[in-house]
Amino acid sequence: MKRYFLAFILISIIISGCASKEVKSKKEIDTAKQTPVQETISVEKKEMEESEPSLAQEKATEAIELPSSESLIAMSVEEMIDLPVGRLTKDFTVEQETSMWASREVPAQIRSEFLEEIGSFLQNEKDPQVIHEVLIAYLGGSQYKNLVEPLFTYSPTFKEPLLPEPYEVNDGGTKEEAPTNAIILLDASSSMLLPTEGRLKMDVAKSAVSSFAQTMGQKSDVSLYAYGHKGTQEDRDKELSCTGIEEVYPLGKYNDDAFEKTLDKVFAKGWTPLAGAIAAARKDHEATNEDITLYIVSDGEETCGGDPVAEAKKFAQEHPVGKVNVIGFQVDNKAESQLKAVAKAGNGSYLSANTLEEMTGQMTKIWLPSDLDLVSLIYQKPIGWPHTMARDKVHKYHEKIKDAIRVENLRISGAVALLKKEELIDEQQQAELETLVEEKAKDYTNLIEEQADEKLDLVDSEVDRIVEKIDSYQKRMDELKKKQ
Repeated sequence: MKRYFLAFILISIIISGCASKEVKSKKEIDTAKQTPVQETISVEKKEMEESEPSLAQEKATEAIELPSSESLIAMSVEEMIDLPVGRLTKDFTVEQETSMWASREVPAQIRSEFLEEIGSFLQNEKDPQVIHEVLIAYLGGSQYKNLVEPLFTYSPTFKEPLLPEPYEVNDGGTKEEAPTNAIILLDASSSMLLPTEGRLKMDVAKSAVSSFAQTMGQKSDVSLYAYGHKGTQEDRDKELSCTGIEEVYPLGKYNDDAFEKTLDKVFAKGWTPLAGAIAAARKDHEATNEDITLYIVSDGEETCGGDPVAEAKKFAQEHPVGKVNVIGFQVDNKAESQLKAVAKAGNGSYLSANTLEEMTGQMTKIWLPSDLDLVSLIYQKPIGWPHTMARDKVHKYHEKIKDAIRVENLRISGAVALLKKEELIDEQQQAELETLVEEKAKDYTNLIEEQADEKLDLVDSEVDRIVEKIDSYQKRMDELKKKQ
């Protein structure tokens, strides 16, 4: 009898354990159903991280334990760039997200999945603000970063005029003749993404290099190498960045349009393989018998483990009539020491610059244009077509973003109508949701309008600055001639 009693106890324990597993399994299933929302949704705004949470956020957190690492509604252009993409729209292309033919509906390919997941959520949540944020989490735009970032980071890169002072041209000192071949090595490492004078260092360097290449191209064949423009500054991309050195504009006759298009495609990204860049230029052109001069524009020291001083020395040995000239742009003492040693080893000159004005001024000292060159440079004002093209670029960025806002607005507004049709929300919820959807679209449009206006003002002010600079220079030159 005792054995039967023990057997009964054992069976009871087993049954109890199975029941426990079934309960646990059911909990896991329920949790799994909520996972897409949990992984995707965040209703906490970045600027409110240290303040009291909103009622909607508290309700959302209570209902589904939402993470707070991301914001779903942007309050600034910077936040628009960082918006998480919609869970169901993440694979939508730029073309889809800016289509003129977008309609007020949830796209057919995601409609069933949307209704299935949102339906279970709406059984427990009735607050329109929370529902709105859930709709954004599922159906929000997928291309805001790709569309907004170009406008946010845009700055006009008009050619900066090279206007040497008279004492530089006629001081009786040694005037460096234009080389047969001028090779420009442009540092595109991640440090060039730092701001200076309200612009990126890379944009300042591009502006100076553009003007310099145009001037040099009157008498010399020109080449442009980019280094540091591959990968990122992360350790995992070091090899790619350190070996990704390219002659992006092959040595040859200068063509203004081709050179500008090439320069526009160079973006600052990764590490600084200065030694590798010098070595690449030397090896690529070792068969060239005519003189070659390197012009290095850099803002830092070697970070890829190479020896740029040794490479500059090798270059000078192979090209005894050539030089390695270096412009250090906003460099620290350690970097400047290395760059000076590079120039010295390459029989060239080292010049430092901290502003765009100094950058272009130093380039005139590296090579001084003739009087005829000066005359042509004076009239290179960015008025007319260059000015129009710069403003047009801003307008195109602006219009594309507005299209994306419109498409997202139509999709989410269509989702609200669909939820009402499926009787998942009532008329009052529908009305409040439609108001929230329209307000969001209006806020985003206003943000982009303000950003576009700022960029147009920047374009206009840059044109005015350069025109004023050239006019002032011409006036001074005329006055000096009258005194002679």
